[in-house]
Order: sequence, then C-alpha cells, then structure tokens
Amino acid sequence: MGLFGNKKGDHSELNAFLGVGTEYRGKLDFVGTVRIDGQFEGEISTDGDLILGRKASVTGTVNVGRLISCGSIKGDVVVKERTVLEKTSVLKGSLNTPILVVEKGAIIEGGVIMTKEATGTRPKVVAANFGGKLAKPETPQTEVAKTGSDDSTT
Repeated sequence: MGLFGNKKGDHSELNAFLGVGTEYRGKLDFVGTVRIDGQFEGEISTDGDLILGRKASVTGTVNVGRLISCGSIKGDVVVKERTVLEKTSVLKGSLNTPILVVEKGAIIEGGVIMTKEATGTRPKVVAANFGGKLAKPETPQTEVAKTGSDDSTT
C-alpha cells in the first residue's frame, strides 16, 4: 500500500514531515497532511491526514481525520473517517474510528470502537444468534382455528 501515490482517496499534499531522528514534544495542530517518521509525545489534532512511517513512535492522544500507520502508537486515538493499520503497525491503547483496515501482522492491544462517526455518537449494538432458539416476533399473531389433532387436552 503506497503512502504517497495519487490515488482516488488522496485528500491533500504533504504539508509537514518529522523525519527519522526527530523528537518532538507538545501539541501538533495542522491542516492537510503530516508524515511522522521520528518520535512524538503529546497531542495531535487535525481534520486532515496523519501518516506514520515504520520508524514512527507516537505517545499521547491522537485526534485526526484519517490515519495511515506503519509505526507505533501508545495512547487514545480518535479518527473521524478511516484508519489503516499496515503490517508493521502497533497500537497500544484505544481506537475510535468508523472504518478500520488492518493488514495481517498489525498489532492492536486495547479497545476498538467502530461507530458511524468516530466522535459524538454511541456505538451501534449488534446482536447475533448462533444456533439458539429464534426470538419470538414482537408483532401480535392472529389466532388460528384449531383442529381436533391440535387439541392438547385429549
């Protein structure tokens, strides 16, 4: 999966880059797309794209529009549109995202919440029945005339 190709889903060009060997602590607010290959500790906030390279290490809170990760994240992550965790990605913490793509080999240690929108909505409750009795329909059933063979008192 290429990180910089001109694909149909691309939203903007790369606006900032924290290279390998770079260490940054604090708060990062940005517009557009940022790629991190170094170490970041603190808070990241944007409606844009965050791309984490293989050597990237992020510790703290992440609140972004879209996330593509090949690196390591420790903390709480909220993604508004789509999260892609590539095979070298490690996430230790919570993830809240409406769309999640996880490649074989990626590691998630923590909770994942998938909702229609990543912020401000309740999780969708899904129920499944695996071989148990089917639930009775909630609509009232009409009485059916019984024949002599249906009578349980005989």
